[in-house]
Amino acid sequence: MAIARYADAIIAYRRAADLHSTSRPCCVWSKRRIGLASDSAAANVLALFLSQNPQNVAALRLSAHWQIADGDWDSAIDTLEDLRARIGNRDAALLAELAYAYVGDDDPDAGLVFAKAAYRLAPMSPAATDAYGWALYQQGNSGPALQLFQKAASIAPDHAVLHWHLGQAYADLGRNAEAVAQIRAALADPAFTDRIAASAALKALG
Repeated sequence: MAIARYADAIIAYRRAADLHSTSRPCCVWSKRRIGLASDSAAANVLALFLSQNPQNVAALRLSAHWQIADGDWDSAIDTLEDLRARIGNRDAALLAELAYAYVGDDDPDAGLVFAKAAYRLAPMSPAATDAYGWALYQQGNSGPALQLFQKAASIAPDHAVLHWHLGQAYADLGRNAEAVAQIRAALADPAFTDRIAASAALKALG
């Protein structure tokens, strides 16, 4: 699910359902991302699970991931900071998500702090690498960001968001042909959600 392979995630969560109760909300969330479940159905499943298991770390992670996907930055920060207070500063995935949330909330400086920390812990994680690049990119540092986006995309070449970020960096640096190729790769994934912005960027590049 973390690399947007939602159809594969559904299969894995179904297999895990008898072993771990959090598999059901995770499975429904994955279905929602590819249009097999409505927003309200997915929200209801997760809300019910959290009402019964309010301290469940996996479900809270999923809630934060969902909040980020929906652009609900303040809620995501609250959820993730509460989790960080509980589990500490050694979880690269948590720190990467905090970086995305702070950047989304127009605080790239805070985002960069968490992104650097995530990258130090897991330099081969595509999420941590992309989060570091995204925080730098939002500060206007397209050159260093590009190197990180290239690395992230090489680790997880099927992740549409990584192609989208890489395409934006190429465009900012005037490397239009490469930008077009990366944005088209992102749009080729039916699960990619930032389609309006990507399509507009592609049109602007001619």
